[in-house]
Amino acid sequence: AKNFQCIVTALDTPLPKPSPKAIVTCAEMLGVEIGECAVVGDSVCDIRAGKSAGAKTVAVLSGIFSLEELAKEKPDLILRDVNELPIVLE
Repeated sequence: AKNFQCIVTALDTPLPKPSPKAIVTCAEMLGVEIGECAVVGDSVCDIRAGKSAGAKTVAVLSGIFSLEELAKEKPDLILRDVNELPIVLE
């Protein structure tokens, strides 16, 4: 937790993903526009929540969902490994 400025869990919001509530809450807590945010996730619900919130979305192929399943959600970017994220964010 020391590396994060904001942590919002399922306990902090009444609606689970794909509701955008947790993402919007986090952006508000950080004082940033949602369009400046990127939601990084390995599930269809993660990408749906990010898109619904208005954030950029990055799908990572580290979970149970296939490339085809995640691609159907039209994320802004698809990574094979989360370790690629720092390179992409530069």
